[in-house]
Amino acid sequence: MTTGLKVCIVGSGPAGMYAAGDLVKKAPDARIDILDKLATPYGLVRAGVAPDHQTTKNVTRAYDKVMENANVRFVGNIRLGEDIPLHELRALYDVVIIATGTPKDRSLNIPGEDKQGVYGAQTFVYWYNGHPEFRDAVPDLDIETAVVIGNGNVALDVARILMRTADEMSTSDLVDHAAREIFKSPLKRVHVVGRRAPENAQFSSKELGEFAELAAATAYTDKTLLPDEYISDDKKQERVVNTNLELLRSFEQIRDGVDGRSIHLDFLASPIEILGDERVTGVRFERNRMEDGKAVGTGETYEIDCQLLVSCIGYEMGVLEGLPVERGIVKNDAGRVAPGLYVVGWAKRGPSGTIGTNRLDSQEVVDLLLADNLRGGDPAKRGPDGLDAWCREKNIHVVSFDDWKKIDAAEVARAGEKSPRRKFVRTRDMLSLIRGEASS
Repeated sequence: MTTGLKVCIVGSGPAGMYAAGDLVKKAPDARIDILDKLATPYGLVRAGVAPDHQTTKNVTRAYDKVMENANVRFVGNIRLGEDIPLHELRALYDVVIIATGTPKDRSLNIPGEDKQGVYGAQTFVYWYNGHPEFRDAVPDLDIETAVVIGNGNVALDVARILMRTADEMSTSDLVDHAAREIFKSPLKRVHVVGRRAPENAQFSSKELGEFAELAAATAYTDKTLLPDEYISDDKKQERVVNTNLELLRSFEQIRDGVDGRSIHLDFLASPIEILGDERVTGVRFERNRMEDGKAVGTGETYEIDCQLLVSCIGYEMGVLEGLPVERGIVKNDAGRVAPGLYVVGWAKRGPSGTIGTNRLDSQEVVDLLLADNLRGGDPAKRGPDGLDAWCREKNIHVVSFDDWKKIDAAEVARAGEKSPRRKFVRTRDMLSLIRGEASS
């Protein structure tokens, strides 16, 4: 058994937590620090999962058990590259695992992307989920039409949240500033546009089926684009696609909801230009056809007038000193980046799969790093003690798991009658709460 390893995991989202949990099981005497730039743990579970999908967030109960292990520490409010460089972490710990996800929106790479009213999925989702860095990225929702680019679950989340009523969201943890803007918006139409055919869409049947249950908006799609049946050698995929096609057929055709609101699921179109002067006023699309599984432009164009565009076409890694980034991810060999340096989750393989997909991915990397470190920890590595000394020297006020539990309890206590929590959306407020309770 590998003994005495000092491990630093950068990122407390699902990939990092599954790696920590597997390390606890397979190397129980390892000392594990889980760093996060935020004062709150669990990454996309808190900041990415839609606020009306509370059941999905229950996975944090398992993460809590990992955090409560005596050899595991949460070290929040410390930013890799700004508060502490990667080379310093590698000097302190036997193993460093990068679990930061892919924190940058992919670009559409079309003219007009810099106009006001154009947002990437990360900005928009983090805004309505209360991520502190995006609290003030408030879109102007005094609009009638929005366009969402993409055919994955995030695109459906954005469209659904924009069209939910206040009553529908009463049991969610939608943050106050987003709720005010969304519920007063005169928004009437959302177009969700994908470049490929309906059978190629990447959304789940569960997410798509929620459109049929909206209280005040009706979903629509052009049924002439729907094949009668989808056949594949992959029978699981075949079942999912045919379920989605049946759902699309069930949507009302050009029948507005009770207050005239509608969601249009459009296919076989690629954005080629965002129109307007300083603000977006519309999007020009090129119609596509499918050839050998690829969307190919036909040369025919059309336009959709809109005042908001949200691009949900995926994420990628940004540049971080000391990390080799290639094609939007950390360059790696099955998770190994360099001696003592590993990567898991989206940063390793790209933004794909569900929360649970990260479990096996992280376990495989843990097996790899344990095999690489059979001789155990290096006594010269200071690990958590060295990190504490660094933070004292640099005057970095980190957040512990006990501190997070105080924040969590306060959010739950101040929630509404039906809501599970009312989030703090500014780090300074969280730190003030911690300091106040510590001194009382």
